[in-house]
Amino acid sequence: MIAAMPPVRSRPLLYLVCSLALIITLVLAKGGIAWVSESYIYSLPMIGGLFKSLEVLELSNIIIFALLGLGLGAATVYLSHRTPIALRGLLLVLAIPIVFSASYWVRQTLWIQAVSETANIPHQQAVQLTNQVLRQETGTAGFIGFFRYTTRVPLLPTSPSELQQLAEDERWLRSELTRFSGVEPGIFSMAFESAGWGIRGFYMLLALLTAVIYFVKGQTWAEAARLRRASRRS
Repeated sequence: MIAAMPPVRSRPLLYLVCSLALIITLVLAKGGIAWVSESYIYSLPMIGGLFKSLEVLELSNIIIFALLGLGLGAATVYLSHRTPIALRGLLLVLAIPIVFSASYWVRQTLWIQAVSETANIPHQQAVQLTNQVLRQETGTAGFIGFFRYTTRVPLLPTSPSELQQLAEDERWLRSELTRFSGVEPGIFSMAFESAGWGIRGFYMLLALLTAVIYFVKGQTWAEAARLRRASRRS
């Protein structure tokens, strides 16, 4: 049984409302998963650090982006069948990076909060301190710097002394590896960063492919619904 469609003029608005509601819901869900991971799973002894290094909770992308693609594809039932595919997929293209970034935004927020509590400093001062570290290590502050920094340093320090010591420990490790192997320290830096970006890139690709595959499935359902309505009218 197919429900009657709303008037033609209101359908684009319904498409936008349904799509935005879905995107907001999934942003909150992904942020919630990140909060649970940081608060409970990644803090487990022994295995928590390993899970965090591998970002295993990003495997939830399979479910999150399947729902995103399927929902946005199905919502195109409110659009005309003459709507270009590029226009139908525009919201999906915009939504993928927003939803994917939600967990990292939550992680950055929790990190700043932890620095503030550990160092017993105001929140704004913790923001400035973490931005200083991000700018020193990546050349970029804010979310972009955090996103880049966590590909290389998944276990983030929370005290001012640890923040300073971490950079010194990295330099010491690279110099020791160079001393024993004879390889330039920049090669090791590149290798460590490439490994982090490899893990991050895998989850980004997983999110993209899952969203696109299920968007096609959602569109297929929407097209079938249009055909059923047309056959009922005829």
